[in-house]
Amino acid sequence: MATDAVLRVVGTIRTIELHTLARFQHMTPRQVSKIQLDIERATDDDGEELDIENLADLHFQGPAELVPRFSCGDRVTIVTTHDSTLQISSIKAAPLS
Repeated sequence: MATDAVLRVVGTIRTIELHTLARFQHMTPRQVSKIQLDIERATDDDGEELDIENLADLHFQGPAELVPRFSCGDRVTIVTTHDSTLQISSIKAAPLS
């Protein structure tokens, strides 16, 4: 999968936490949410099914505001950005399938 590909995953939140990013010494650290899923299904931007075993230990990253909105055990759909397959573009509750 190319690094600029979009990833769509459905799963249950295993962990969700605030994480502080401090990339460079002269920049102010910022908080982001870090989410790990028990992935049930994953597709790329062409709709091709992906092997979820290859995605098992991914941590998705999004705005800090996601932490109070979601919690462990929530079933969600995450769509990532074109810039990074780990950066959350959208997240929403996923209906049971």
